[in-house]
Amino acid sequence: MSEDIIRRGEGVKFKNLSHFSLAECVCSGQAFRWQPRGSGYFGVALGRAVYAEQRGDTLYLTGVGKEDIPAFARYFDLERDYGAIKEPYAHDEYLRQGMAYAPGLRVLRQPPFETLISFIISANNNVKRICRIVDAICRRFGEPLGGGAYDFPTPEALAAGTEEELISCGAGYRARYIIKAARMVAEGFDLDAVSRMPFEEARRSLVALPGVGQKVADCVALYGMGFMESFPADVWIRRVLCAMYGYRGKNDRDLRALVDERFGACAGIAQQYLFHYARNHPEIFRKCRE
Repeated sequence: MSEDIIRRGEGVKFKNLSHFSLAECVCSGQAFRWQPRGSGYFGVALGRAVYAEQRGDTLYLTGVGKEDIPAFARYFDLERDYGAIKEPYAHDEYLRQGMAYAPGLRVLRQPPFETLISFIISANNNVKRICRIVDAICRRFGEPLGGGAYDFPTPEALAAGTEEELISCGAGYRARYIIKAARMVAEGFDLDAVSRMPFEEARRSLVALPGVGQKVADCVALYGMGFMESFPADVWIRRVLCAMYGYRGKNDRDLRALVDERFGACAGIAQQYLFHYARNHPEIFRKCRE
């Protein structure tokens, strides 16, 4: 891909992309720091205030330097061959619908600590409200990046905060979990080390953090650590599995057995297609019952 990356003014561009849609990536419930602006999206990612715009098969990033190219290629998962990943799923009727609905959807690779805190906030919440809370926390505890943008706070910055301050940001009962998790990370819980563990060991380690159940752990593993076998199962995904795949399991072991059998090593990517499609087409559950 390196020959398809060219400097462009104050930013860079990634050319000749296939199976990629900026809108589908940043509006699919996996990231909370991107907002529509002009013909593209403005967001904060990897410590940069970025304006992103897609024209055809080219992605333009303003606010990103040449030295940031590898990190943003990784962030948008541009080096992975999604065409090859989709081929084994072609026989699956429901996955075909999800892939056809969002053919350019990719799984983002976000900073682990940001992903951890964002998905603690996501518990019993909706995307719009999560975005508002994350933005308020960044404004309260994050470093300014210019233009009204703020970086995601460091573990130390959040650990030094109070529950009252986080409650004022809209975090509600999650405030105590955010503070405790930030303090554990600031005091030595090594998220980078967790990302290098075998998948099941990483899941068990993440659940030891305050406010992290199995679903949040799977989100952190997938969106923040690159474990593509991770399969976050929220209410939408469980509806999909029950209505479309006949799942009647009772525990995590049953769920993982189905996931491993049906979706394999890229289960997290399959999950993202299913989740995004189901969230935008709730009528499919009624049709499945008819």
